[in-house]
Amino acid sequence: MRQIHKRKFVRNDNKELLLYGYNEHKESPSQELDITDIPKPHMRWNPSREEWVTYSAGRKNRTSFPPKEYCPLCPGFNLNYPTEIPFSNFEIAVFPNRWASFNSMGENKSLEKVKTKPSKGECEVVVYSPEHSVTVSEMGLEKIELLTNVWIDRYKELFKNPDIKYVLPFENRGEECGVTLHHPHGQIYAYPFIPPAIEKEKQAFNKENFLMNIMNQLEEVYYVYQNENFVAAVPPFARYAYEVWIIPRVQIEGPWKFNDKKIEDFSKCIHQVVKGYDSFLNKRCPYIMGLHASPELDDSSFHFHVEFYPPLRHGDKPKVLAGSESMAGVFIMDVLPEDSAKVLRKFMQ
Repeated sequence: MRQIHKRKFVRNDNKELLLYGYNEHKESPSQELDITDIPKPHMRWNPSREEWVTYSAGRKNRTSFPPKEYCPLCPGFNLNYPTEIPFSNFEIAVFPNRWASFNSMGENKSLEKVKTKPSKGECEVVVYSPEHSVTVSEMGLEKIELLTNVWIDRYKELFKNPDIKYVLPFENRGEECGVTLHHPHGQIYAYPFIPPAIEKEKQAFNKENFLMNIMNQLEEVYYVYQNENFVAAVPPFARYAYEVWIIPRVQIEGPWKFNDKKIEDFSKCIHQVVKGYDSFLNKRCPYIMGLHASPELDDSSFHFHVEFYPPLRHGDKPKVLAGSESMAGVFIMDVLPEDSAKVLRKFMQ
């Protein structure tokens, strides 16, 4: 594995912009963005669903569908306006979200008969490339390996914060998934609690490793791509027609336990899945992607995996979360996972 450099640049608001790359970054900055008001988010407990809801009123002011001539995630040095990254070039950049749902400034809001808490934690933006239109499917393998190492570093660093109980790197791709900035990027949410979906997974893995129990089926029936260390497959219990999970062949709690070979094989899987989705639709496929790792750095039961949710019902027709899904949490499927796997396998090999 090539050496990876990490530069910490302190912005004008005293927050850190992190620059990761195979080449050491030494460039002097250009003009920075004006300092913005920092949100002070809070959480309220929903007793009917037994889950926290976060409120961050400042998010309504975040940059959304800016004009084509303005991109806040492009390198700002050679532009006639400042951006989040005041340099002429970079490889991968990470910085705090200015309109965070979780941050160190979270404060409590007292409400009668409603349980509340400060929304402590962190929200970070991960910009994959200085190029405005290069997505994961167009990246080289070394760049995806760098991205994987960035995720690993952020896991380790964010878990040092005692306010943080769970770290979720994710990517929303396409306007169908709520994207308002088209420059390829992902996010990392560091929560002050374990999210409900992850808590259920943790409980399930504590009972049995259901992924290892069906590994043979994944490798033989449901796979769309596989290599020495990972299987990419449509889970037999998929809730979306073209849902894909990337799963290590052996139990591992998170990518921070990967060796160099696992990083390489994991990166190949990520690339093949995204490239395959795009080939399948003959356009950039919308999806929500998230890394499901253990809430603990050492956990012999949790089985790390990555989940991709393309919001598609059939072909490029959208899957709408309607009455049963939204109101009851019960997904209704009209495509069998084994059939979806056969279709996607042609595009992901």
